[in-house]
Amino acid sequence: MKLTYRISTILFLLLMFVTAITDMMRMDAVLKTVLHLGYPAYLPVMIGIGKLAGILLLSLPRYTRWKEWGYAGFTVLFLSAAISHGVSGDGVGKVLFPLAMEALLLVSYISMWREINK
Repeated sequence: MKLTYRISTILFLLLMFVTAITDMMRMDAVLKTVLHLGYPAYLPVMIGIGKLAGILLLSLPRYTRWKEWGYAGFTVLFLSAAISHGVSGDGVGKVLFPLAMEALLLVSYISMWREINK
């Protein structure tokens, strides 16, 4: 389980780091998507900063309550993204992508809990 936790967490953190950078840079694709969903243009910067904070929390060496906040924050982000894409009429792929990220996050979370409750 420790290997599952490490692989899923590292993969998740790397993906979130890349998307945090693209969010904070407000790249064209990000800005276009945010505006299409009806959100303000400054939102990606706030989300990017939140992702960096979540990355920091999930990178803590041992289990802490702070990690719980990181997992919770990312869960809210992904569920909100899936709902936003669904409500705006986007295709199934755009709804499933944040849910796939949530699934990877859940693998990390569940394997962490199994490891600390041995």
